[in-house]
Amino acid sequence: MKLGMAAALALLSLTACGKPQPAPAPAVATPADLQAHSNEFRRAVIEAAPGVWVAVGFGIANSILIEGEDGAIVVDTMESVESAKAVAAEFAKVSDKPVKAIVYTHSHPDHIGGASAFIPAGATVPIYAQEDVARNMDKISSELQPIITQRSLRMYGWGLSPDELLNVGIGGALDIHEGSTVNILRPTKTFRDTLDDTVAGIHFQLVHAPGETEDQIYLWLPERRILLPGDNLYHAFPNLYTIRGTGFRDPKKWAASLDRMRALRPAVLVPSHTRPLAGEQAIYDTLTDYRDAIRYVHDQTIRLMNIGLLPDEIAERIKLPAHLAAAPFLQEFYGKPGWSAKSLYGGNLGWFDGRPEQLHPLPPRQQAERLQALAGGAESMDAAISAAAAKADWQWVLELSGAALRLRPEAATVKEARLAALKALGEAESNPNARHWYLVAWHELRGDYPLPSRAVTPTPEMLANMPLSTFFDGMAVNLDAEAAGERITTVRFEFTDAGESWTYIVRRGASEIIPPGEAAPAADLVVRVPAQVFKEMLAKLRNPGLTIAREFEMSSGNKLAFIAFMRLFVPLEAETAS
Repeated sequence: MKLGMAAALALLSLTACGKPQPAPAPAVATPADLQAHSNEFRRAVIEAAPGVWVAVGFGIANSILIEGEDGAIVVDTMESVESAKAVAAEFAKVSDKPVKAIVYTHSHPDHIGGASAFIPAGATVPIYAQEDVARNMDKISSELQPIITQRSLRMYGWGLSPDELLNVGIGGALDIHEGSTVNILRPTKTFRDTLDDTVAGIHFQLVHAPGETEDQIYLWLPERRILLPGDNLYHAFPNLYTIRGTGFRDPKKWAASLDRMRALRPAVLVPSHTRPLAGEQAIYDTLTDYRDAIRYVHDQTIRLMNIGLLPDEIAERIKLPAHLAAAPFLQEFYGKPGWSAKSLYGGNLGWFDGRPEQLHPLPPRQQAERLQALAGGAESMDAAISAAAAKADWQWVLELSGAALRLRPEAATVKEARLAALKALGEAESNPNARHWYLVAWHELRGDYPLPSRAVTPTPEMLANMPLSTFFDGMAVNLDAEAAGERITTVRFEFTDAGESWTYIVRRGASEIIPPGEAAPAADLVVRVPAQVFKEMLAKLRNPGLTIAREFEMSSGNKLAFIAFMRLFVPLEAETAS
């Protein structure tokens, strides 16, 4: 039967009238809201359930103690030995049972840095982790350590005063200071998908649950319905992308992991950041909102990508529905939907946004030169910056001053305008990651302090347990290809205490590393040295010149040639972009 025109119009009219109106958007968070959020991290050891204790506020992350019949399990071990010792002392006040096992929920440094503090000297306990944790923590410590360190220090507010640093969104503050040490114990009991075990009478299940990291797990106490979700949930919108830098975090996997946790219907939730939560329905609703927010950002970003919007255009349009934006666990005190959208674009389509002008864009300096010329020269450019500053158009001040200072780093009026912009944007920002980046950049531009390329010092014990492959991987990413030029040099390292021989070839700016047991060409230089000495030298616990002179023995070739070879691997000084 055909629908008459009048009836069709009436139906359309009824449909339009009955269309639900969107809920009003919640108020945007303010710095005062961020200050109030600090209450989440007031220092305490909380008994989340009988015999389950969580230390909150001792650093960025939590450490969790599960007490058993004749011992205990510690889940996550803080960012440094010093912060871990403070937590271990508090745990000793609530339980005198020895730690029988340690569990890492994932490979991020703030969860693994202080493991040795929980174990008596000379004791050995199993260290549980997903099978990729060791590989991922080695990559951070060897290949990406300088850049991740500096970006992390900006994001977490290194050197900021208490007035500037209110909290870091998922913790009170980064407990890393000059002289801080790390002593990461390597995993000894690993698994791929699931592991079911009992330690000290505690029956637990470990489940691979990709989310904030690919190696993330959750710990489930099935008889007690207690869930430790790791970093797949905290009291803030998740870092689907973190501005300190990360590999692609797949939101679909993250949401699926939360669905697995929802299905458990936990009665107690003990995250590795922020305070615990109790009550089956409250936990279920919180997990549901969290997964819905993640899927919303994923699905809507892909939808807008498919109609041709660019990353920044999508980031501007992605806003959570009002009921999610108002949810307590989804306030933008850590991640942001817009940042997440841009990461999703790159993770699915890569760096090229489809505009032909982006295939071979002008380098930043040439862009700055042409922008300055378009403005009418340096004086006109400076006048435009001053005019934008007078109108408090701070983002435009940042963009213009960035170009101007690239050409004229000592331009005083431009520098002052940029400082004003960084300060104003930082003080107005309620997201701590963005707030800290602005304010640390302000201090850097003023020359108040340089950011170190390494924030913590590894212990010799930690280095001893790290594989030699990690150190050679670190050398490879520091090879100065320009200095190497057309050189082809083969060096064999014979490690007297490890009984291993490694061959390193520099071939016209490229590295080839040949591990023990594989065929290697004849070496131009052969050196003999204890592996521990070699590791401590590369980790900067020893002076390179003195160490090579005193500890390295040449079996073939001369020491001056070897010194020249090692100079190819001196790390560059970091360049800032304030």
